Amino acid sequence: MHTHTHTHTHTHTRTAIATAIAFATLALALHAQDTPPPPPPLTLAQCIAMALDKNYDMRIQRITTTTSLNAIETAKAAYDPVLGGSASHGYTRSESYPYGNGASSRQTTSLDATISQKLITGATLQVGYGGDHVDPRAGPNYYNSGLTLSVRQPILKNYGSTVNRAAIERARLGAQRSNYDLKSAVLGTIRSVESAYYALAYARANLEVLKTSLGTAQQLYNENKIRREVGTGKDLDILQAQVGVANAQRNILTGEKTVHDAEDALLALINPFQFQTAIGPLDAVEPAPTDISFDRSYKLARDNSPDLASMALALKQSELDLAVAKRNRLPQLDAVASAGYDATRTSLGPAVGNTLDQHNHDWSIGATVTYPWGSRAEKASLANAKAALDTNKVSYEKLDQAVLLQVRTAIRAVQTSEEGVRISALAAKLSEEQYNMEKARYDQGLSTFRLVQDMKQDLDNARVAELNSRVSLRLALADLARLEGSSLGHYNIKLDATPAP
Repeated sequence: MHTHTHTHTHTHTRTAIATAIAFATLALALHAQDTPPPPPPLTLAQCIAMALDKNYDMRIQRITTTTSLNAIETAKAAYDPVLGGSASHGYTRSESYPYGNGASSRQTTSLDATISQKLITGATLQVGYGGDHVDPRAGPNYYNSGLTLSVRQPILKNYGSTVNRAAIERARLGAQRSNYDLKSAVLGTIRSVESAYYALAYARANLEVLKTSLGTAQQLYNENKIRREVGTGKDLDILQAQVGVANAQRNILTGEKTVHDAEDALLALINPFQFQTAIGPLDAVEPAPTDISFDRSYKLARDNSPDLASMALALKQSELDLAVAKRNRLPQLDAVASAGYDATRTSLGPAVGNTLDQHNHDWSIGATVTYPWGSRAEKASLANAKAALDTNKVSYEKLDQAVLLQVRTAIRAVQTSEEGVRISALAAKLSEEQYNMEKARYDQGLSTFRLVQDMKQDLDNARVAELNSRVSLRLALADLARLEGSSLGHYNIKLDATPAP
């Protein structure tokens, strides 16, 4: 009978527990329905995408790139056909003196149209058509109609495609440099966002450490109050615990300010002027173990460095300027030729219709030469072109060395930061164990509260140091990725191709 009662009691107990669990589950489910789900974490890739879309530096650089493309069209326009036209009406009166039979007068009306074309050799072709109506007053009216073709070709100075395409090639190289400047701006923006993102992640993690520290300080304060109430605590311990709580609260205020400042810094990059926007949780993924190689990183840096590529194009521009300066030191010798047909009739129709009847035609060939005395301007331009080329060569070598040093420094930073993470994690673990041991000794009356406070401060410092070392590793990896240019591929960023040659 006793056994049956015991079994029946256990059955009721299990039923009650099951019922309680069911009600608790139902309550949690109802609460979950009322509570909106937390926002998804804001990833670093999303922040970078927003920054590249809205960042001021990126917007300015895109405008600059568009302007450089327009410069190519401006240079090409020098070879567009040019239409021209003129019209005039005049009156002339002349007196025959000392011989003649008095004064004569006439009115002239002229209409002319031309089309000219500059060629890549430097030559200029021009076709012109003109008509005159002459009213001599003392005789019948007559009409002149003429068609002419002329050409001027430089032989020495300003001759050849190199000189005459120089403006176009210079503009094209400038547009390519502008694209590399855009790439540099993109890499810089990525690096700035990474820094701001990790700074916010660190500030929030540090704030959690500070809150944990406050909880520990509050717990120590409560324990000391209990000890004093039972007669085993000291007033000094209470005072020290109060100071510990106050310091922890002050640290939290400072930590909250750091978080807000970090949020503003990130918002300024990804969403300008929207500082009231709340930034939700972050998705700061721990970096994977790295397998770095100096040779690989240096090759990537040299191949992908926008600054180095831009300087290489500056060298080409300087070489082009030098070639032009050498050509333009020569005298200006131009060959000129022209040919034409014309007709004169008493009415407009016959004059126009008989322009090409070959009864009236002319042609001429010749040459013109000019050479400035001393050629001081040309010599100075040539010297400046040589100096600019030498300067760019030195600048390229200097920049190449800077890339080498930056890669070496970045790799050492990654290696040092990886070791720093390992050491700081061990130090934090050791500080936690030391604090727990000292706290246990204090609970047994074998230590002082002052030592417990010191151990707690060491633990807080060790946790912050570990966070700092992890952020340092992320930033070191970001610096190396920026040098290698691998940030673009990592975040699936594609840039516009440079203008075709």
